[in-house]
Amino acid sequence: MPKQHFNDYLLYQMAMASHVISQGFHDELAKTDIGPVAWRILYCVWSSPGMRLTELARHVLYKQPRVTKRVAQLEKEGLLEKIVKKEDRRNVYLHLTDKGKALVVPLIKKSEDHENAVFSVLSPDDLKSFRKTLAVLIASADTI
Repeated sequence: MPKQHFNDYLLYQMAMASHVISQGFHDELAKTDIGPVAWRILYCVWSSPGMRLTELARHVLYKQPRVTKRVAQLEKEGLLEKIVKKEDRRNVYLHLTDKGKALVVPLIKKSEDHENAVFSVLSPDDLKSFRKTLAVLIASADTI
């Protein structure tokens, strides 16, 4: 099998695209002292209040111990709160505090603006196809 150049390696291209495209928004995050991992956590909890830690770890693409540690830091900073229900003490449910919401809501608008700018080079049909292709790849990853 001939050796491929890394620019022909699709997984490298996907990783590079994610890295390069995300950098513009990461620069925006740096102005708020919120890093990409914290942003993913806060965004996920904003999107789905009451999310459990195990579910959150899956969505932010990190192992649970790292997410648990970062959640504890965000809780200490007053951005998140953990809720343990009396009837289900095994699970911890996460919610943004008012301070967390005040930080996240303006960043959501900036993230949407960034995404719109990035994908403005694609036609609406191409963007729809791209999203569909990504969804297929993600869904099929468990079967590989």
